[in-house]
Amino acid sequence: MTDLTEIFAWPQIGVFLIDMAIAVTIGIVIGQERHAAGKIMGKRSTIILIVGAFLFTYASQRGGLDHGRVAAQIVTGVGFIGAGIIFKRGDKDILNLTTAILVWTMAAIGVLIGLNLLIEAVVASAVIYVTLRTKDVIR
Repeated sequence: MTDLTEIFAWPQIGVFLIDMAIAVTIGIVIGQERHAAGKIMGKRSTIILIVGAFLFTYASQRGGLDHGRVAAQIVTGVGFIGAGIIFKRGDKDILNLTTAILVWTMAAIGVLIGLNLLIEAVVASAVIYVTLRTKDVIR
């Protein structure tokens, strides 16, 4: 069992707070882009999704759990949520596909942050942001 001096160790709290701030900041930036584009997923949803994935991953690290299993469960659970977002209208129109994919990738960003892979999380977020902003160029 972990004693209280390990739980409240200042270096650990500092790392947690920095990681949380990065998760929230990325959620705000991506969520604002989605909100400005008039999409169903905005800042609150994006922040909560990234922070949730971060917390599960962070807790698995602190608790000595298998990170691979935790990440796999996040992928499965978020994939289920994403599948519920996609709608088909008529024979050809598929709606909210990008939003469903974004749910999945935001969870991946949260996992990266939880594993303290901060540069990777920021670079991946930048790629996602640029991709979302340049939709007319990439089509």
